[in-house]
Amino acid sequence: MSFKGYPQFILLGDSIVQFSSHLRDGFSFTAGLEEHCSRRLQIINHGLSGYNTDNALEIHQHLVPNPTAAKVPYLLILFGANDACLPDGPTGQHVPLEIYKKNIESLLKNWSSIAQCPTILLVTPPPINEVQLEEQDLQKGYSSLTRSQDNTAKYAAAVREIAGEWKDRNVVLVDLWKAILVKAVQMSPDNTDNLETIGTKRAGDDTAMRALLTDGLHLSSEGYRVFLDEVIPLVGKEWKEEPLDSPSWVFPHWTVAPKFSR
Repeated sequence: MSFKGYPQFILLGDSIVQFSSHLRDGFSFTAGLEEHCSRRLQIINHGLSGYNTDNALEIHQHLVPNPTAAKVPYLLILFGANDACLPDGPTGQHVPLEIYKKNIESLLKNWSSIAQCPTILLVTPPPINEVQLEEQDLQKGYSSLTRSQDNTAKYAAAVREIAGEWKDRNVVLVDLWKAILVKAVQMSPDNTDNLETIGTKRAGDDTAMRALLTDGLHLSSEGYRVFLDEVIPLVGKEWKEEPLDSPSWVFPHWTVAPKFSR
């Protein structure tokens, strides 16, 4: 039997990607994705907490497997939560919006030009909950908010714009920003705020956003459920039409599996 390696679905991003492997309240985004891709794709989590797109451009080439070692039919990219830190904030993670756009496009160009040529799921940074995040920032010793909803919205809009420009080049938008806010409205029927104000201090604290975010920034189990619901329909659309002994499995059904000859 010739050598067979599992094709890889690489997740590249910041802490929101890194923490997607964690078990939160009995749920894990990565486990859910692995279930969907079972026997077809190996999920590789390259989430790097604290990283912005400047960091990503320096290290991403080390994360690409040699085509002879593994194929990469899918790649997910999620950066922006740290790039969108306020420019005068204490974290030093801020990347100006125009540079952020160029960095995202550079990542797309670099990954699209490699032999792998994957389908790229380009994800917007999620929204924040300013009241909740400010509590955490003050506990860390910061004198003020490190991020704002309005500023992060600009980075999410930039990702939408870039994804639209690249839609004919195997890039698919995952609008996590909008999905989280829509879910927040669904969870709070009395919430009459439009999507542009939910999560801001001027709109007040939001119990739905607290349920979707653990600390005003990172996703809770409910937030990751929303994320997974956005990603699953974009991966392996053809699989649901396959029979039990799925031809897209790397190794066949046990009833027809090869056996060691003694």
